[in-house]
Amino acid sequence: MMKKTLVPILVLAVLGIGACAASPPATSFADGSDEGDRELKRGIYWYHKGCARKAMEHFLAAHEHYSLTDQQAGVARSLNSMANGYRHAGKSEDARLFYDAAIAAARRCDDQRVMAQALSNKAAILIEADDLTGAEVLLDEAQLLARETGPVYAMVLNHRAVLMMMANRTDEAATLLDQADNAAAGDGFNADATIRYTRGRLMLKNGNYTEAMIHFQSALALDRQAGFSRGMADDLSVMAVIHEQLGEDEAALDCLDRSIKIYALLENQAKVLEKLGRLESLALKTGSDVRVTVHFINQWLAGEAVDVICR
Repeated sequence: MMKKTLVPILVLAVLGIGACAASPPATSFADGSDEGDRELKRGIYWYHKGCARKAMEHFLAAHEHYSLTDQQAGVARSLNSMANGYRHAGKSEDARLFYDAAIAAARRCDDQRVMAQALSNKAAILIEADDLTGAEVLLDEAQLLARETGPVYAMVLNHRAVLMMMANRTDEAATLLDQADNAAAGDGFNADATIRYTRGRLMLKNGNYTEAMIHFQSALALDRQAGFSRGMADDLSVMAVIHEQLGEDEAALDCLDRSIKIYALLENQAKVLEKLGRLESLALKTGSDVRVTVHFINQWLAGEAVDVICR
């Protein structure tokens, strides 16, 4: 349940290139920067779709264009994006290495916004590894560097809220999420959806299933609006858990059916296998027939989708 809460704010990676673009006004440099921006945007599009391999190809291309024209802000942003890709592929050590490289590149040109992003994103890895002290140190620096409005600052506060939740300081977590809401102020679906998701987790921790469901439904609506497929799958998966806890097995089956289809279309075999047993168990409990869903899951995992999204 941690994964979605710490979703990286990749949308921000396309902003703020000017901080290090201290190059001569030659057309070749400008073209390199522009092409790097285009590749980074393409990577972000595929990242939102949940297609990690295709996203990484574009992040790598962006990094090459930025490196060729010595655009250090772009180098930092592309490294940060690649680190995000590694983290969501479960390659935490590679992600840490690339976050460190992104931080170093951003420091070279004093791009404080990118530094704050990469520090905050690296803190997410430390939280997942239960290194709460290390994460807090990184978030302290990120908070000093981030502006006090906007999605970067909001995500730093969101991560602090997760830290407080893990330390069972739920009141402080709620206060931080209020501050994160004010900082985001509707600026970017990713930040807003992630804050909603974290609020849902906080309500679950407090045993308030009804309030939790409201927040996860809000996160789902925002992720759907942004076209963030992996986020939708995660939202629906947690909603299925809540429905099951409340004894609402048919609603749980509905949410899990929708979630597992998205994971299958994204070719996330690990998630499908993790949840397939629950799907079949809920089908038995409700007297439902999920053979059609299982047919499509097998077909999509075999790469037989009509539009193979992630290839």
